[in-house]
Amino acid sequence: MRAMVLAVMLMLGSVAQAGPIPPGNRIVFDVLRNGSPIGTHTLAFRREGDVTQVDVAIDLAVRVLGITVYRYTHRNTERWQGERLVSMTSTTDRNGRPYSVRARRNGTAIEVESSEAGKYAAPADLVTTSYWHPGFIRSRKLDTQGGKMLEVQIADRGEETIKSRGADTMARRWTIEGDLKLDIWYDRDGAWSKLRFASEDGSIIEYVRRQ
Repeated sequence: MRAMVLAVMLMLGSVAQAGPIPPGNRIVFDVLRNGSPIGTHTLAFRREGDVTQVDVAIDLAVRVLGITVYRYTHRNTERWQGERLVSMTSTTDRNGRPYSVRARRNGTAIEVESSEAGKYAAPADLVTTSYWHPGFIRSRKLDTQGGKMLEVQIADRGEETIKSRGADTMARRWTIEGDLKLDIWYDRDGAWSKLRFASEDGSIIEYVRRQ
């Protein structure tokens, strides 16, 4: 068992070092609900010296007979220095309910101030639920919507062939359970390639990477 865990950690470390930032500095997903499009999830990357800034935009709307019955808007800006989260600021409107999170590295901890969890000091190896960073698989997680620390269990499901950017792609699937329940795929270069989860009403939400 120890040898298996070591092998997985070594593999994850090599994925993280590979660099998940794509050519063109942009990742775009079409978001589907039970197979029908409901919006987009976009990540834009910008390098400033040794710091990488990531701007996340999620815009979703569920319509029934032409009437919008659910709307979700999320904006998040993160700054990373190598493997370390430097800061994060997010605002979310979940069908009329507002959320906010601010996080900033301060020495050996990350200070968090959020609408759901209040103020607290989080571990320095924190990774956010913006998903793009392959360290998401191996580090403690901060919910970018409400600011809570999440406790999860992770299972490696092996490599599969998926559709990504209009082509068949080999990607490794991970199943996340606990405070967060989803399946997420990263390709062999460590880039986030797919996401799938069940929403609160039982519908299946799937992210299909367009760019």
